[in-house]
Amino acid sequence: MRHRGRIQAQGENLEASEAWAQNEPLIKNEGLVLLENLRSKIPKNEADIRENAFNKATEFIMQGPHEVIIGSIFRSYKVKGTKHERGDIEIQSGVAFINS
Repeated sequence: MRHRGRIQAQGENLEASEAWAQNEPLIKNEGLVLLENLRSKIPKNEADIRENAFNKATEFIMQGPHEVIIGSIFRSYKVKGTKHERGDIEIQSGVAFINS
């Protein structure tokens, strides 16, 4: 698959992600659905402490498209006041978050 990546929620006691791997670039609305799927599958208290991180991830998605030329694009949004809690977006190859 040419276009792939993942959206993650990481922490001391949490590791969850929603990934994509497809032949066509991921559209913004699909990225927002993946983010919401991730938010809904983790415990509510874990989602609540990552609210700001998820908001920043939403902004990153809406600023797209983002294209990987070499390597990958990685954005990590840390939860203030914690050591390990965060939300991440990684575009491993191709293009993500295009307009539909």
